[in-house]
Amino acid sequence: MKRISIIAIVAATGLLAACTQQLSQEEIRRNAVISSLNLTPDEQNIWKTLTPEQQNRAIAFIQNGGTLIASLGDA
Repeated sequence: MKRISIIAIVAATGLLAACTQQLSQEEIRRNAVISSLNLTPDEQNIWKTLTPEQQNRAIAFIQNGGTLIASLGDA
C-alpha cells in the first residue's frame, strides 16, 4: 500500500511540474506577442487594467493596424 502511495505522489509531482512548465511556455509566448505590439507607456498602463478577453481583442486589433483604444470600443 505504501508503494502505491509513493508512486501516486511521484506521478502527481511530475504532472504538476509538466503543467507548470507548459504554463510558463504559454506565458512566454503571450509576453512575446504583447512585446511585439510596441505599446506606449500610457497604453501599457491601460493594458494592465484589461481583462484577458479585452487583451485578446486588443491584440487582434493592433496586429491588424488598429489601436489599443479602438479595441476598447463596443464589446
